[in-house]
Amino acid sequence: MANVYRFAASVRQLMVCWVLLATPAMADIQIPDAEKMNQEPVQLGNYRIYFSAFNSTFIQPEVARQYNLRRGERYGIVNIAVRDVSRGEPGKAVTATVSGHVANLLTQKYNLAFFEINEGEAIYYLADFRFADEERLKFVINVKPHGSDRGETLRFTQTFYRDTLP
Repeated sequence: MANVYRFAASVRQLMVCWVLLATPAMADIQIPDAEKMNQEPVQLGNYRIYFSAFNSTFIQPEVARQYNLRRGERYGIVNIAVRDVSRGEPGKAVTATVSGHVANLLTQKYNLAFFEINEGEAIYYLADFRFADEERLKFVINVKPHGSDRGETLRFTQTFYRDTLP
């Protein structure tokens, strides 16, 4: 159970970094050539779908082992979370059916194998993927919240850069 909390802390730290990088002044000063990771959540009726993709070296090695995630300079992780906001912010975490794939510019596809982490107050769906340095990837992810009669297809692109392991 302690590893679940460490993973949650890693994800929260990543989200803080994401918010800081999404601030225009910070992005321009710290990483002038990087794309801003400013993925707005998608509204689907009473549900809000949050998503991000990041380099796997952002998480600790023991957490990657615990969840059987590949961690390395050429691996990334995509994170999906769904919240029911029918009663206001921040909403309640809900389960969902999540599937999808990632494709490179040559249209080579890799199916994403999502698995659920349920911490009660937070539910995440994670999948890892491989990338080449400076590779632009297109994500297509289908999300259907349990309790909803419809789903949403998330489509986004992001460039990944090789990161040396700490």
